[in-house]
Amino acid sequence: MTEVKNQAIYIDQDVPTGKELDDRSSSGRRRPWGKHKMENEYLSIAYQEVDARKAERLRLCAVFLHFLRRRETGEQKLEGAMFCHLRLCPICSWRRSLKAQAQMMQVVQYLEQQDKRYHWIMLTLTTKNVSGDELSGQIDLLMEAWKRLAQRKEVKAAMKGYYRALEITHNVNPLSPAYDTYHPHFHVLLAVNPSYFTSRDYISQKRWRQLWQEAARLDYDPQVDVRRLKGLRPKDLVELAKYTTKAADYIIPDDWELTIDTVRTLDAALTRRRFLAFGGIIADARRKLALDDAEDGDLVHVEDKPKLDKDGDMHITYLWYSGYRQYYSISEG
Repeated sequence: MTEVKNQAIYIDQDVPTGKELDDRSSSGRRRPWGKHKMENEYLSIAYQEVDARKAERLRLCAVFLHFLRRRETGEQKLEGAMFCHLRLCPICSWRRSLKAQAQMMQVVQYLEQQDKRYHWIMLTLTTKNVSGDELSGQIDLLMEAWKRLAQRKEVKAAMKGYYRALEITHNVNPLSPAYDTYHPHFHVLLAVNPSYFTSRDYISQKRWRQLWQEAARLDYDPQVDVRRLKGLRPKDLVELAKYTTKAADYIIPDDWELTIDTVRTLDAALTRRRFLAFGGIIADARRKLALDDAEDGDLVHVEDKPKLDKDGDMHITYLWYSGYRQYYSISEG
């Protein structure tokens, strides 16, 4: 089963009689389904003032969750759901983040199995904050600047592959001078040769800043962070694959007018955009591994969990109970 389409919604819900959803990661941490669905509901309400069709898609997103559970161990795995795939949806953003982390780990493991070894650098490229009216144009500027940077001779010599992710933060602190401004920036994972740090291909932090300033055609010195990673740990991938925009940046309960204005701004700036880009050996590895589209592909099977037996294991369906802010089982078998 993949993503479930066109399921009816329970309008009048009774008191839940089933078991509360307890979905856990491989490390034993409880999955925050309820938290993200609550955020999704707030966003759906805001979208009623922005785009009624998208508001309805959000409302229907992940109302039902279908799991397979191993009878002997209790291990379970998501097997079906309907996701809206909207860029701002907290549930879909979370699922994309999990998928990006899992896929990048597969890429790293694949590359480690090859004869040639690589080292890793985390690069953060920024520009100054902009207003909501300027956000879309600033994202365009960043995209073009990255293309120019990646084509520089010294960058091409140093960089053997890359994974580039766009993040946008929104300042919602009314006491800040930067209140209600947006900060789009790139997080980039670079693969380099082991000899990079002692070779003439090495690029210093100062030089990276100069190269980014030239590529983005800025009249000021931008903030650029460069970090050498000693091995690529899961927490590094979490940093790289985190949400493009966090729910706290656009759901402001104390200021609903700002919430609606922010949703309208981000919706206009992010619709039909690609947040992720891959190049060099990372893009090659993704092709050889035949990985699904990291942004618009399947959001059900996002992790490399052990396969369960559809015939021998238990099927459980959970329903979102809005009034109880949680999922409860409605059928088992």
